Amino acid sequence: MKKITLTFLSFLSFGMLLFAQTYSSGVINLSSTSGLEYTAQIDITASEVTLTLIGPSDRWLALGFDAMSMLEGPPRDDVVIFDGANLTDRTFTGGRSVPTLDSNQDWSISSNNVSSGVRTLVATRALDTGETNDYDFVAAPGSINLVWARGNGATFSLGYHGFSNKGATASSITLGTEDFKLANNFKIIPNPASSKINIEISNAFESGKVKVYDAIGKQVHNKIISDFDTSIDVSNWTNGIYLISVEIENKLQTKRFIKL
Repeated sequence: MKKITLTFLSFLSFGMLLFAQTYSSGVINLSSTSGLEYTAQIDITASEVTLTLIGPSDRWLALGFDAMSMLEGPPRDDVVIFDGANLTDRTFTGGRSVPTLDSNQDWSISSNNVSSGVRTLVATRALDTGETNDYDFVAAPGSINLVWARGNGATFSLGYHGFSNKGATASSITLGTEDFKLANNFKIIPNPASSKINIEISNAFESGKVKVYDAIGKQVHNKIISDFDTSIDVSNWTNGIYLISVEIENKLQTKRFIKL
């Protein structure tokens, strides 16, 4: 079978930081159109890839791997489309027709949540499915081209997306933020939550910086925490997924938080 792999880059030395085999694109901002915001995130371990798509809940969402246009066709032809029920494995034909369904459907949805018109979809797949038309992910630093689209209106019927509902971008795959470990590992309690959370640090510390980012990468909150003040009021935050980054003694760790 063909091998379409991420470009391998040299490994880095992380000194006192612990190294784990997890790689991430971080949150990729595909579209910032008001009310139709669309982001993606790719997380890769030694055994599987996790894809997180966050976008409008009332229409289909698509993401193509190692392509900059649906017109490219083989070998840059792997695309997934959420059709309202499943994350379907498909293949670009090299034209403008609807990508064809693959004989094997390799993506498994692990969560599919809708809140205030925004869908958060998380799905997993093996790095190498053995399928000729599937993109082969590799647990290593690199980069990937992505092409995206969404439905032209509130519909899950696949068809022309319109000029303003498509695009292309490139993303780096680097050591995931959760693999740069703090000497003092932290927890978000409770998670999910609707009113207040606490940042629990395993060991005593003097102070730390907390920064919070929404699904499109915009910083929405920051706070200096101490051993005596680790609470954060989240009651006024919009429901959805956030990234909470904690920095203590120049060491950084980031974890996901779900606001209900």
